[in-house]
Amino acid sequence: MYQPTATVNRDAFLGVRLLTQKQVMEELQVSAVALWQWRRLGMPYVALGARSVRYSLPDVLEWLGARKTASRAS
Repeated sequence: MYQPTATVNRDAFLGVRLLTQKQVMEELQVSAVALWQWRRLGMPYVALGARSVRYSLPDVLEWLGARKTASRAS
């Protein structure tokens, strides 16, 4: 049986649209494997159960933006 590891402040999610994995894959044009790898690297997500994950697109975009590297000067 699934046991949550932390309690969630439900007020923190009021007004936030949570997207499915498929929706995020379509929005960012990435694979399921990329999302899984990014989650392992610390990308924010919400676990709604043992097998259900949702994403806040603004949080994901912020996380990706913080991981940008400066392009090398040619």
